[in-house]
Amino acid sequence: MKRIISFISIFMCMTVYVFSNNTRGNTFIFFNQSFMITPNMADLNDTLLVELRTGNAKNIARFFGSNITLSILNEDGLYSKYQAEMLLQGFLSKNKPSAVKLLQKITNKTNYSYYVYQLSSNKNLFRVFIKISLSKSGQTIEEFRVEKQASK
Repeated sequence: MKRIISFISIFMCMTVYVFSNNTRGNTFIFFNQSFMITPNMADLNDTLLVELRTGNAKNIARFFGSNITLSILNEDGLYSKYQAEMLLQGFLSKNKPSAVKLLQKITNKTNYSYYVYQLSSNKNLFRVFIKISLSKSGQTIEEFRVEKQASK
């Protein structure tokens, strides 16, 4: 006899599988949980901190709009999502992040959020500015800037 019990909350989906074996009387319980955080529910800051620390341009680019204003040091312009991902990947591979910290977060009622991070690499310190658009369809990075700060 198999019984499956599901628990659902706003932030977490947890499925509990209860397997009963009638011949021996043993019961086994398995938990399968996954977090269901939609872009409107979660603070993108946590995701950006993790992805910047690991230098994962592909996961950051998931939040890029189809076109994004990108400025990395002296390279700036309006780029497609793919072009911006490649430029960001090039920067992050040359400047492997060792630490990232949030310096400033601004959210207001204009449907935009702004984040400023300090990214430390083995070579330099950088200031990262990210402008995020908030809409019913989710959060989209519209602008991404990286500027060099005073060296370590």
